[in-house]
Amino acid sequence: MTSATLGGHLRGMPAAMQDGTAAELVSLRLDPAAGQMSLPLLTLDEAVFDSNAKAFFGFAVKHGLGVFPHLKTSMAPSLALRLLAAGADGMTVADARQAAVLLSHGITRVMLANQIGGRGAALRLATLLARYPKAELTVFVDSTEGLAALADAWRDRADLPRLGIAVEVGRGRGGVRSRQAAQALIDAVLNAGTSGTKGLYLEGVAAYEGAAALPGFDAPAVEASIAELLDRLADAAIHARARMDPARSLIVTAGGSAYFHLVVHLAPVIADLLPARLVLRSGALFFHDHGIYARAMAAMTRRNPDGPSGSFRPALKLWAEVLSRPEPGLAILGFGMRDAPVDQGLPVPLQLHRDGRLVAAALAGCTIDRLNDQHAFMSLPPATELAVGDIVSLGISHPCTCIDRWRLVWGVGPDGRVSAVHPTYFG
Repeated sequence: MTSATLGGHLRGMPAAMQDGTAAELVSLRLDPAAGQMSLPLLTLDEAVFDSNAKAFFGFAVKHGLGVFPHLKTSMAPSLALRLLAAGADGMTVADARQAAVLLSHGITRVMLANQIGGRGAALRLATLLARYPKAELTVFVDSTEGLAALADAWRDRADLPRLGIAVEVGRGRGGVRSRQAAQALIDAVLNAGTSGTKGLYLEGVAAYEGAAALPGFDAPAVEASIAELLDRLADAAIHARARMDPARSLIVTAGGSAYFHLVVHLAPVIADLLPARLVLRSGALFFHDHGIYARAMAAMTRRNPDGPSGSFRPALKLWAEVLSRPEPGLAILGFGMRDAPVDQGLPVPLQLHRDGRLVAAALAGCTIDRLNDQHAFMSLPPATELAVGDIVSLGISHPCTCIDRWRLVWGVGPDGRVSAVHPTYFG
């Protein structure tokens, strides 16, 4: 995005700038560490993001996998286009509004990895897709009610693109809960496609293994729980392949950002169902973090030392100013729950900058203990020299509940200066 005007009210915008285009902002070579931008702000290390994408797509190519990255993490079309250029086959979203954002930016191959709801939701989806006749959309279904709603919305609608249906097998969240239920729903989708609803067709089967995981990445029961789900997914794929048009390719999709390496175990099964493809939908790992996904990758490395988990690095940083030193051992920083996620752990202090210069090791032993709406409470060891006006960079835990707080993510280059601007569309 280079030509659209960005308002001066957005976080990170220089105070002297009432508005400006992304190209104008990039030309200023703004430095978050030097106090040139309004704080707090969120930055994305462009090189790290690209490196994470290269590592993941390399893993996918090695195992013959397709990738539809889940855009609900960032809702930034500029980053979606970059992932498509790097090797993604399409993009994943969580609802019809998110699909509308991608379609409006020219991205037509979209997987809606969720149930849409009932009749009203199906009609809204049909209204949306009537504006995009070239859209190639896949929707998850886990009930006959959901299927009937889509079938009614698509019946006798020659103006709509065809809609791919993926029957979801589940545990812990959505998805049918038994082999028998999966097979019955697969048959129902096929029957819908031959009984007057020509716009619907069975595209494949789906699951989300993260919903099957128990607390704790190293819990002994985690792999067993995921293996049981993937076994049912494989059984559904076998049934679908036997019932589908033999010339139509079958999609089998799973794979979040914490257990995608386990999904690869399905590859030998899928190889016997050709034409078929195993598709991953990971999204958060392109950003990684200093919390939940750092722990997830460490656990993955312990289970699979030769895997790609060690290649991922955190790409996001939160920047905030020291507002107050009201008592020894305490600093109040200018960010809070409106700026940073707290659902999977508090932010982690990384580096301190004073007058635009890095102060090495200045934050050793410092921790963020709690957040108010606009303030962060950072505990300091006794010898820490921290002054009002110092700028602190922090790592976050869980990019999916971080980026949704921001209208802009500021991309930075190797010199730490702004090199790109990524608007987000969370609604």
